[in-house]
Amino acid sequence: MIQKKYYFSTILLSLLFPLFAQTKQQQKLDSLETVLFSFEANDTLRIVKSGIYIYKNTSSDSQKFKVLQRISEAYFRTNAINKSIDYSFKAKEIAEKIADPERMATAYGTIANQYSFLNLTDKARYYLGLAMQQIEKLPQGDKMYRLKALSYLELGNLDFNNKNYKAANKNYKNALHQFELVKETNKKHIYNYRRSLYNIGNSYYYLNQPDSAEVYLQKALKIKDTENRNLNYYIYSTLSEVYTLRGNHRQAISTLQSILKDPDFNITSLRLEIYLNLSRNYQKIGDKANYTLYNEKHLSLRDTLEDHDLKAIDTAFKMEQKDLSESILKTEQYNQWLVLGILLMVITSGSIFFYLHKKKREKHLKYLSVIEKLKRPMAFSIETQIEKEIEVKTNYSVPSFVEEDILIGLQKFEEEEKFRNPKLNVSMLALSLNTNPTYLSAVIKEHKDKNFNNYINELRIRYICHKIHTQREYANYKISYLAEDCGFTSHSTFSTIFKKVTGIAPSVFLSYEDEQHSKKGS
Repeated sequence: MIQKKYYFSTILLSLLFPLFAQTKQQQKLDSLETVLFSFEANDTLRIVKSGIYIYKNTSSDSQKFKVLQRISEAYFRTNAINKSIDYSFKAKEIAEKIADPERMATAYGTIANQYSFLNLTDKARYYLGLAMQQIEKLPQGDKMYRLKALSYLELGNLDFNNKNYKAANKNYKNALHQFELVKETNKKHIYNYRRSLYNIGNSYYYLNQPDSAEVYLQKALKIKDTENRNLNYYIYSTLSEVYTLRGNHRQAISTLQSILKDPDFNITSLRLEIYLNLSRNYQKIGDKANYTLYNEKHLSLRDTLEDHDLKAIDTAFKMEQKDLSESILKTEQYNQWLVLGILLMVITSGSIFFYLHKKKREKHLKYLSVIEKLKRPMAFSIETQIEKEIEVKTNYSVPSFVEEDILIGLQKFEEEEKFRNPKLNVSMLALSLNTNPTYLSAVIKEHKDKNFNNYINELRIRYICHKIHTQREYANYKISYLAEDCGFTSHSTFSTIFKKVTGIAPSVFLSYEDEQHSKKGS
């Protein structure tokens, strides 16, 4: 009888053991998940290592989704965008598999944020639209309000990047309203609430409304958040620009210097911007020594950042090689795959190298072509044009004396740089030259082989290229300032026309000019 009891106990234990083991394993994974979410946001290595372990060993789709999102966020913070997107799409697949509106909204919103970072606006808006559809399926409450707020924030960022500051301001305010509906707050909520206030203030600055900007920036500063001090630096930096806009250059300098003196300040990209703004403010108050000091710091740090980006790319490529090698080692046909993999990497690397080298050379040749053109006068050669034989102008009906007057007037117009007037149009110029738009357009078409708009745009681009080439400080100015200086009202329009006229983007031209100025300086 005793033996039977023992026998049945053994059977029962053998049946229950896998259940106990599985429960124990899940408890271990749950504990590890708690640890994972306790890591500092910048502790990428431990987040990724722990997250991948949980993902590979858990049977819970909900847990898989959470750790994949955490890994994606960690990679995003280190600018490893390709890896971040990879894990975001894995999380999206799980969210869609379990058909959970909250998780689907979160996944779509994350992908939208990543596409926004890559300036793929259309894709970002598409995924934001999907996120909003899922959010509407949620019941009224904190989850719905938070997700709606985050979506409005991202929509505002897309509008802001497209220079539509009015629309951005409206979306940021919508986000703030949603955050204000949330009853239960936490550290992340406080951070996003402050971020909404900051974004509203920043958009008001770009709308040239400094008073409104300062109101929201000061509101953001009044909210204590010891966990996310970095946001304070951005708030103070924008405040300094508000002071600059008002002409309070010393107050702007004081605000920027307070950021640099903070021992915890360690945001290299913002430091670069602060150096540039300090140099401009010191220049405004006539402090040449500090203007030179911070201008040199700006140039030096910009070179360092470019070098850092190249190293990051090299590191990412090595990591990809390592991942490929490890995956090959796990296959049964190790030798064949290894040779093929190495061959493909060599071919791909070589192709990429030659392609980039070719593109770089093409850009450099276009830059040299622009500089060469700057050496040649662009003004009309009146004598040569007047000497054209009349029979060539079969469809050209402008009287010769009118043509000569227009050509002389245009030459003076170019010399006095009146093409920099952003409101200039063909009727305005015709009136100033005492002629009519038809004659003016015909003369420009005949002698420059361009229509009026192309003629004016090329004059503006030539002017700003000459300024950048001959005056070193122009190479340090923001593209928005350069656009305004030569007569464009839109940053994007300026960039598009600059590339159309020169063949290269303004940023590329500026980098070559900076390199040339540095060589002359040394």
